[in-house]
Amino acid sequence: MKNLQCPKCRSRDVVRLPGELQPPAMFSGAKPPSSFKTVRTTRYCCATCGYTEEWVDDPNDLQDLLKKYGF
Repeated sequence: MKNLQCPKCRSRDVVRLPGELQPPAMFSGAKPPSSFKTVRTTRYCCATCGYTEEWVDDPNDLQDLLKKYGF
């Protein structure tokens, strides 16, 4: 959907929503371990059918995610 057209319904009514994936919050208010890192993402949402996609903004973050969560 980065091309601003929905792959599901072909609508061009796409909303770009910047956001980020953050480390999990601690109930006690303590800071999470330093091994957690914020990964910036951008979400795209079709205003016609509601289909959404989320893209990681920095390719280096993809490598970090692969190291931490990959098989």
